[in-house]
Amino acid sequence: MKTLFYTLVLIAAFFSCRSVEKMVEKGEYERAFNYSISKLQGEKNKKTEYIKALEKAYFKLNSASAREIERLNAPAKPENWSKVLHLYHSMEDRQERLEPLLPLVSEDRYKATFDFKNYKNEISNAEENTCLYYYNNASELMEQTERTGDKVYAREAYDDLRKIDTYNRNYKDTDKLKERALKLGLNRIYVDIFNDLRDFQSNNIEQELRNLPVARLNDVWNEYSINFDKNNADYVLVIELNQTFFSPERERVNTYSESKEILVRKDKIKERRDSVDVWVEKEVYERVRADISELFREKQSELRGSIKVLDTRTKEFIKIVPVNAFHNFNGYGCKYIGDERALTDATRKKIDNFCEIFPSDFDMAYDLAAVFKNVVIDEAGR
Repeated sequence: MKTLFYTLVLIAAFFSCRSVEKMVEKGEYERAFNYSISKLQGEKNKKTEYIKALEKAYFKLNSASAREIERLNAPAKPENWSKVLHLYHSMEDRQERLEPLLPLVSEDRYKATFDFKNYKNEISNAEENTCLYYYNNASELMEQTERTGDKVYAREAYDDLRKIDTYNRNYKDTDKLKERALKLGLNRIYVDIFNDLRDFQSNNIEQELRNLPVARLNDVWNEYSINFDKNNADYVLVIELNQTFFSPERERVNTYSESKEILVRKDKIKERRDSVDVWVEKEVYERVRADISELFREKQSELRGSIKVLDTRTKEFIKIVPVNAFHNFNGYGCKYIGDERALTDATRKKIDNFCEIFPSDFDMAYDLAAVFKNVVIDEAGR
């Protein structure tokens, strides 16, 4: 049994070594590097195959990183400094992962050789130039916003300035520049209401919409208000109120009956059985009945309108969305006449002697406006 166990271990070790060799042969150096480290960590008798694979993978990866740094030519193409910085960090990370394993000597006395280097100066220089690139690029982008009026540039500038925080939280005056980018990239959106309703509820509905919670739509780049100076807005969000509908009051009654046989008492009676008088208990049932009446009341309302977004620079509508809101009243009452014991459990739960009275058109208009406000907020936020 032990012989079989050791045989299986040797077979597994053989194929494991062959596996890492194949990775190196295929040029899968990153995978071979990670795999070899995992196999060497904590091992007293280190396999030569893993050490050689690690040695070669390390050399190949670092050579590839060095060639890529040279190809990126960041001094001439400053937009590449962040990529160069990432490559230096990768090279430093490989060294840090290798360091705990050194000196690396196999069970066959093979000693690995690794070229270690201090990348502190290179990383510091790449970080400084990365920050400088983002800083300069952000400044140019904000100038483009001021020159063209296109706020997208300012938003890109803000993103670049935030990237600087990754490397240096106190780099130059980035905090002030971020505030400037936020202001330049902000859309000021004036919310206007165009009331085209032709009924008695129009003023009440408009007044309710004047309390629209537009602040809920605010985010980093958009600020909504009903109180802006319309002439200074970037966009005007026009809420059009076109038509209201209030249905007639509808009422219907549904009646039905329920009945049940219930045990009312148990009598003792004398019966003769096999020439012997015996007293037996006899159950006496009675059928009970209840008449149920359900009252249903319905009234519907609808407010039709739209949302239009006007670009104040081009004087063109860039978005038009129809908005319909519905508010329905449903009243219900249920009562019975007769014996309560005849009611089923389902009917008992429905019993309600009070049925809500029909709301007036005036009352429904307020509820309809509240629904319309929520629909507007949902549509405007998309």
